[in-house]
Amino acid sequence: AQTAEDIAVAQALEIARESPDGAQDPTVNRILEAALAKIWAKVQAQPDSYVMTRDEFAVFNFYQHRFIGNKMAVAARKRYWDNT
Repeated sequence: AQTAEDIAVAQALEIARESPDGAQDPTVNRILEAALAKIWAKVQAQPDSYVMTRDEFAVFNFYQHRFIGNKMAVAARKRYWDNT
């Protein structure tokens, strides 16, 4: 079951994707930044084994430009696709 936080993240991501201004909205930005930080902490804690959920991957993918050249991020993305 989705938590209220999961729903807020999904809604914020939808707003950010639909409008260039959406990602600039302070509330949307705060929600997505917090989600990204949590996801990245999970990846860093288990760099060789953590598999993101579909919702986590959606947020991570939205910010993929931040992880260009990051081997841990590349491996995490590959694990996601290998496990879907």
